[in-house]
Amino acid sequence: MGNVQEQARRIADIHVLWEQNSIVEEMILKGKIDEDELYDLCEAEVLEWWLVSPWLAERLRDYGEVVIDAMDCHWWGRQTSGQAIYMDAVVWKIAEE
Repeated sequence: MGNVQEQARRIADIHVLWEQNSIVEEMILKGKIDEDELYDLCEAEVLEWWLVSPWLAERLRDYGEVVIDAMDCHWWGRQTSGQAIYMDAVVWKIAEE
């Protein structure tokens, strides 16, 4: 289990770049992102938006996570909050690959 935790930490440290709540919210307000279409993609509410690497965006999408690709960027709609990102179940699944 320690190896998975270490790998999950490494993934989060390298591939989760910046918290982007205000950026994504502004893009929605400006009509760059269709909010209705976006939220039709997910069952749970997105609590946080994070800029992630293309590598992580692809893997998150494979697990059914909400990922926006726009303006050569990739934003992950994290559906959990209040814990370190490396502790998210989806990050552990990716670490186990």
